[in-house]
Amino acid sequence: MSGCDAAVYVNRLCYLGIVVTENEGAERVGKLRTVAFNDATVGTIAEAIDARPSLAPFQLPGAAVYQFTLDGSEGRPSAMVTLWPSLRRVDAIGSGAAVVFTRIASVQLVDGVEVLFRRQTGEYLVIAKGGRIIVRS
Repeated sequence: MSGCDAAVYVNRLCYLGIVVTENEGAERVGKLRTVAFNDATVGTIAEAIDARPSLAPFQLPGAAVYQFTLDGSEGRPSAMVTLWPSLRRVDAIGSGAAVVFTRIASVQLVDGVEVLFRRQTGEYLVIAKGGRIIVRS
């Protein structure tokens, strides 16, 4: 779920953000970091998966709501993400999935790979570059 897939990384070991090969040593895929979920970090969250956030066409009274799309194959939009920092909520709509994820306690970024929205109870929502959406609850 963190960028590792046996079909993609043949003859490689993958450890959350670093791909290790036998002959080449280690090459950096993405840097793991944790950020707060608030208005100030919305740009950082979106940029981690190569997206550009903007204000949503709808807003909450006294609080901002943000949206961005993720490009899939051939540059077509494959997912739309709505961030509601004041409600600690993320909506993610992609092919075959529509997720409303609430009670977000922290956000982990793997630059260029994925964003993980975590609850204190351990459940998480993963939004990967390219629009893949994964929920573990």
